[in-house]
Amino acid sequence: MKIPSAFYLPLILLPSLEAKPKVVNSPDERIQLQAHAENNGLFYSVTFNGQPIIGKSRLGVELNQDVFAGGVTVTQSATRSFDETWKPVWGQASEYRNHFNELTLDLQEVAESKRTMQVVLRAFDDGVALRYVYPEQEGLPHANLKKELTEVSVISQNPVAWYAKSSTGLFSNVPFAKLGKSCRTPFTAQLAEDCFISLHEAGVVNSSDANLIPEKDRRTLRYSSVCNQGAGSVSPWRTIQIASTPGKLIESSLILNLNEPNRVAKSDWVKPGVSLWDWRNHGGKADDGFEYGINTESYLRYIDFAHEQGLAYVLIDADWYGPERDDKSDPTTYEHEVAIPRITSYAKEKGVGIWVYVNDKGLKLYDIDRTFAQFQKWGIVGIKHGFLGAGNQTKNAFSVEVLKKCAEYEIMYNLHEPNKPTGLNRTYPHYMSREYVNSMLDAANRPPATPSELCVFPVVHNLAGPVDRSCGLFDMDQSIGRAKVHKQIPSTVVSQVAQCLVFPSGILTLPDMPDAYRRKLDLFGFIKSLPMTYDETRVLEMEIGKKITMARRSGDTWFVAALVDEKGRQLELDFDFLEAGVKYEVQIFEDTAESHYQFPGGWNQKDAAKKKIPFKPVETKRELYQVRSKAARKGDKYTARLAPGGGHCLILKPVASD
Repeated sequence: MKIPSAFYLPLILLPSLEAKPKVVNSPDERIQLQAHAENNGLFYSVTFNGQPIIGKSRLGVELNQDVFAGGVTVTQSATRSFDETWKPVWGQASEYRNHFNELTLDLQEVAESKRTMQVVLRAFDDGVALRYVYPEQEGLPHANLKKELTEVSVISQNPVAWYAKSSTGLFSNVPFAKLGKSCRTPFTAQLAEDCFISLHEAGVVNSSDANLIPEKDRRTLRYSSVCNQGAGSVSPWRTIQIASTPGKLIESSLILNLNEPNRVAKSDWVKPGVSLWDWRNHGGKADDGFEYGINTESYLRYIDFAHEQGLAYVLIDADWYGPERDDKSDPTTYEHEVAIPRITSYAKEKGVGIWVYVNDKGLKLYDIDRTFAQFQKWGIVGIKHGFLGAGNQTKNAFSVEVLKKCAEYEIMYNLHEPNKPTGLNRTYPHYMSREYVNSMLDAANRPPATPSELCVFPVVHNLAGPVDRSCGLFDMDQSIGRAKVHKQIPSTVVSQVAQCLVFPSGILTLPDMPDAYRRKLDLFGFIKSLPMTYDETRVLEMEIGKKITMARRSGDTWFVAALVDEKGRQLELDFDFLEAGVKYEVQIFEDTAESHYQFPGGWNQKDAAKKKIPFKPVETKRELYQVRSKAARKGDKYTARLAPGGGHCLILKPVASD
């Protein structure tokens, strides 16, 4: 009879480890990670600021073949410290410190074959991480994972969680007792007044995405993942970010640090920036009567505006080379109304880069080298990869292969699918963004993100990496008449501007017409000033689901943006982050006293019909705003009103020194 194919770590133990837990501390010693060996398994636990926050939690995997089934011993343990500072090509900071202490446990099978495996555990100042290593060896041709046993058992009297029910929706402030059967990551929880954690994964290259499965006690969550890992491979990192405030979770660099260094040796062609985007403008009427569509003249108009305002890119979305999901649509060709050579040549003259959408079918059914060689010849600088489909090992691996191929042809990459960001933009810096969030106007059947949800996204979807929300809609009232604007948006126009700073992305895809931005050029001044890469990022304040204020520095200029829930609030800031002895000019972009996020009627056509209210353009108070300026110095107090569902933006530039 065959032995069951389970692999629990470890089934037979060394007395030394059982007698005394192995301990590894974070460099600042606020986090302590312990490995516990007991009679039937290997476990870990975590304390934060001297308080236990993760109780005894199992480590292990279950394999499909009969390997390690007879049990293993912990043959050796080793610790090491690591400290480096590395510079990204672009990001939320100009440099990151990768500083951790590490514990590695060597495991050996009790059976005669003596096959081996490792568990690696790391403690950072901003959290802990662990992974499994399958060394190359005889008798282990594959490590085919049937089930992962890794657990996170929280210690808290009343833990609550925020997590994604899909890539486009949220579960907010959920008591653990009411968690669903499967929870997507990042999964953020508050364990105490001064303790927040977020569970996720890093370095998902050749593996399926993992969800979290609540066990019967509702306090223990198990990572679920199924994938084929060959000998000589490693599992993705399982991560627990830990902080005393939600803002510190956002400032964490743990996910990036757990990914491999930059593999693109020459990356000067990778340039973050602001892009105009055509998809939501089809059928929109320009001020001179022109109607935007999928045609050359429309794209020339986008290029002219991008050049005029100093924007980096124009993104041409689907159907430019034929119906995007048609097997016969060849991405090395173009429809006669979209003259790609003329468009790219004109863009080059104007100093504007062209991105194009490519459906997953176009990348799989047609030779990718032939396609990218043609893109390179045309002068295409980036692709938006659509409809890959989410989550399984095959799709994730294909996305990475496309990334590698993009690097060969110096083409930037934006994946518009619900695949999770896991920090791969460190390894592949031309990985500029992903959709993995409620995109601004996506799909009529998806409810729009509420102002409250906007104040949750930064500690859920955004913790995973850059996301492409396509925020920045200016024509809040009239745009609903366009073919691809499926729903009304509960937001003020100043909130739209603030979102462009709060949600990080290497490419900011603006959803509105040039004409809409021209009508509000003073307000557009904030967006066109954004460098999309920063030297420093700080969260000045955050209350999950209620408010967030973020400051990003580029050189000696600070950009500040605030979002608020449906209630609105009084913003109160201390300018203590400014440099002492320097006078700053402050440009202020704000709601008016009458501004409000609300709109009458239903949020989409079906909803409006159900309520028997016409679904048509209507004047609201969403577009009311004002722009002003003042002077400021370090330590000054600043107050302002945020409208319900509103926002607030500041640009602080030094103008004189004492």
